[in-house]
Amino acid sequence: MITNMKIYIDQSGRVEYTGHSTVVAYANGKSKAIFISSVEKRKIQNIFRQAGKLNMFAYKTFATLIYLVIKADLHKISAIIIDKEYMGREDLVKKLLIELIRRGGDDFDPKNIHFDLIGKKNQAHKKAISVFRGREKPDIIVTKKELLEWII
Repeated sequence: MITNMKIYIDQSGRVEYTGHSTVVAYANGKSKAIFISSVEKRKIQNIFRQAGKLNMFAYKTFATLIYLVIKADLHKISAIIIDKEYMGREDLVKKLLIELIRRGGDDFDPKNIHFDLIGKKNQAHKKAISVFRGREKPDIIVTKKELLEWII
C-alpha cells in the first residue's frame, strides 16, 4: 500500500570524503538518518580500489545509504526527491537505487525519483547536519559488513 508520502533526502559529509563520517537523512514531517563513520567508509573504499571499481565507490555507497534509510518506510513513500549531490550522475544513482529496491523485494516507479537542490531550510538537510555535527543521534549506524551485503 502506497500512501502519498513525498520525502526529501540530503547528505552531510560526502561519501567520497573519507576523512569524516557521512550522514544521509530523509524528512517529510518525520525524519530519519543513517550514519557511517570515516573508518568504515575507508574499508569500503579499499574494497572498491582492490576490485578496480574506485570510480563507483561514492555512487554505490550513496545509493545504498539512501536505500537503507528509506527501506522500512518504502511502502508508504510515493515520491523521493534527492539533493543534487552528484551533478551529471543522477541517472546512475537512480539506477543503483532502483536495483537495490528491487533486490530488497519491493518495487518503486523510477519516474517518482527526482533530483533537486534541497536547500538549507529543508528538514532533511537540518536532520543530516544535526546528526553529522553530533547534536542528534542517528536512527541507524551502518558498518562495512552491513553495507557490503547490499553493495556486492
